[in-house]
Amino acid sequence: MMKIKKRVFIFFFYLLLISCDDNKSSECYPETSGRGKIISVLPLGDISSSFLSDFLIDNNIDIGVIPENDVEVYSIVYQTIDWNNVIRHASGAIYIPKIDGRQKFPIYSGQHGTESKRSNVASLIPLRGFDSMFMASVGYIGSSPDLLGLGVSDDVVHPYVHKFVAEAVVDKIRAIKNFACERGIGYNEKLFIAGYSEGGYVTMATHRLIEEKYSEEFKLTASAPMAGPYDMSFSSNRILSIDSYPQPGYISFTYMSYNEIEKLNRPASDLFQSPYAEVIPSLMDGSKSITEANNYLTMKIKDLFAEEFLIQFLGNGELELKKSFKENSLIDWFPKAPIRLFHGSEDEEVNYNNSIIALESLKTNGADIDLITIDGGNHSSSIFESYSKALEWFNSFKE
Repeated sequence: MMKIKKRVFIFFFYLLLISCDDNKSSECYPETSGRGKIISVLPLGDISSSFLSDFLIDNNIDIGVIPENDVEVYSIVYQTIDWNNVIRHASGAIYIPKIDGRQKFPIYSGQHGTESKRSNVASLIPLRGFDSMFMASVGYIGSSPDLLGLGVSDDVVHPYVHKFVAEAVVDKIRAIKNFACERGIGYNEKLFIAGYSEGGYVTMATHRLIEEKYSEEFKLTASAPMAGPYDMSFSSNRILSIDSYPQPGYISFTYMSYNEIEKLNRPASDLFQSPYAEVIPSLMDGSKSITEANNYLTMKIKDLFAEEFLIQFLGNGELELKKSFKENSLIDWFPKAPIRLFHGSEDEEVNYNNSIIALESLKTNGADIDLITIDGGNHSSSIFESYSKALEWFNSFKE
């Protein structure tokens, strides 16, 4: 996650104009078994365009937009499902441009990067949906889903780098449409999605899900997946083959996700060595960020993983786990809406070859897809340049 000066937390207090809004209109909800139905809305106040402009200047941030409008911020809870088809509540933030008149707006859904701490989400800290917030300032309806397993969703594991994660994003977009319907906010039927790191994976998974399962309900205009692990088979093999990896928390989070969703039913000691096997479940229970979790883990792959597991995975064993990674890779389908990938060439956390593989595979399948390379960029240094270029590209579709 990017690091921003501490002064920005004044921003949160600025937003605490709290009241509840339970006004609902049943005719706004689509017939999807309640999926996307809004459970509650919490207004978090307005943000002025001048505040947003000063924020960018003071923190030396360029994300390709110049704030033009004040923005209304809301925290919402809505209905979604888990992989067992159980109805769950999920949360997120909505950002509405304050523009006079009856203008219709496109929707922008921004998927956040890796976060394991349930409270580090946009529904509680609106700045964590920074891209959606700034897109609202230039005339988009901004959506930042917390994602299943985060925010209010404290009774289920987060589907980390698992394709099921996209279902809650789709339901959040439904919730956005319902929110707009209830309040008479115009939507012009253009839909844009983007995200960085895990958010890049989630964006690609959402693009695929919309076009393969919900194409009659949504028409995606364009997507910008950035620095995501689209090929989970490649990513897992690469990480387990190198000497050290700077984000062992990512690895632990992946284990927790796949062990539950894929019903592997394997104790952490099957994969990890002591003392890490004993602490990983508690590190990934929603109480700690990845940075905090990393303090309890090691970057040395041969020290983190059990020797027999490494031998089997890098050899001819661990077929069930390998099958799961292959099934959750996002490189073999036919996108209809255009895609632009963005990735730093020196990314040390999510290898650049993920984007090369996705580009070549999806282009072979007939996709309208390009890869914009941030030359020399690593995982952290490529964030804002990627967003700047992606949002500029989206604006070319806006009119």
